[in-house]
Amino acid sequence: MKKRIAFIVMLLSIASSHVALADSGIINASSLKVRKTASLSSSTITSLPRNTKIETLGKANNFYKINYKGKTGYVYSSYVTIAKSSPTPIAKPIATASVGKSGTVTTQHLNVRSGSGISYPVTSTITLGTKVTMYEKSNGFYKINYAGKTGYVSELYVKVTGQSSTNVIVTAAPVSTTVDKITGIGNITASSLNIRKAAAAGSNIMGVLKRNAKVNLYGSQNGFYKIKYNGQWGYISTTYVSMGSNAVVLGSVTPSRGNITTSKTIYTINGNQYVATKSIDSLIAQTNTFLGTPYLWGGATPAKYNSSGKYVSGGFDCSGLVQYVYRNIGINLPRVTMDQINVGHSVSITNLQKGDLIFFATNSADPYQASHVGIYIGNNRFIQSPKTGYNIRVSELTGYYKDKFIIGKRVVK
Repeated sequence: MKKRIAFIVMLLSIASSHVALADSGIINASSLKVRKTASLSSSTITSLPRNTKIETLGKANNFYKINYKGKTGYVYSSYVTIAKSSPTPIAKPIATASVGKSGTVTTQHLNVRSGSGISYPVTSTITLGTKVTMYEKSNGFYKINYAGKTGYVSELYVKVTGQSSTNVIVTAAPVSTTVDKITGIGNITASSLNIRKAAAAGSNIMGVLKRNAKVNLYGSQNGFYKIKYNGQWGYISTTYVSMGSNAVVLGSVTPSRGNITTSKTIYTINGNQYVATKSIDSLIAQTNTFLGTPYLWGGATPAKYNSSGKYVSGGFDCSGLVQYVYRNIGINLPRVTMDQINVGHSVSITNLQKGDLIFFATNSADPYQASHVGIYIGNNRFIQSPKTGYNIRVSELTGYYKDKFIIGKRVVK
């Protein structure tokens, strides 16, 4: 019995020594040595003067692990005052990824959410080619630190490019695509859209654009497009700007999947070039940006939110969403489900491919009539805008939906 108790105590002490801290601290000694390892006998990297602010990355024995000016080291904990202590046990391996994993955003606009799920509100948007560092994964979302704030992005649209030093949390700086060349032409989808002096919702308003106004875009920054207005630079929210098939002004047209053509745009970000091809993958990536937004019967435009993230108006029904995202890759579909089912080539449920339209008979009053449509995204899943009271979501093509499935239609070969 004593041996068992001793073993439990040992396990608890090991667990307590691996508590991950992500707290701010202040040096309270006149000069505190930063050492290479968590030992008083370890060599010194540098010294920190009193009142230096640090971020702790963990604790080993009596030392805090820190990252200071790009270098990782250890400082004796007795000489650090923690400003806000919030220890969080390291998540189980099944729910976490290695700390310090670097990646690149692979979709044109990727929502940053306040939590690890599509039901959490969108706090900002990051753009194609943005480099981020992920230090945790949960429910299919990476936790990142972007522009000084913590957020969550879908793992589907971040390509892992390398492994940073484990236990080092790197803050991802906001990547700006504000070049002085036109990168696209946008169409205003809001009834009126404020033009701001800076890429921030609280910035001063310098003008207004009306619905359907066409505007040249000069890159994006922090969820805003950069534009020219009355000879001056201004910024408009990307939420209320659509990029139609005729909006691309750079690049060339290349064939893809049969006789359907797709546009290729060259983006320059931080001196590096990235190619965004309007393809089935970009269709799904675009549709993904609407996950978590509300269903609206008869809706065919993106939902609108105020500066605090509160829903104002707009949204999609099932066929409105399908028509909108396909139009943005250059394919014009009919507006309603009963007409959309007549487009494309028929596909069985066992031969579905990404981008196929899938139709369901969900109306019990007319069980043989197509009344609902979604977009197949692979792995027996599809994106849909279900019905009033529900948000756009990813669903499994099983159970109820498998029973109600009528046919698939392949619009793009």
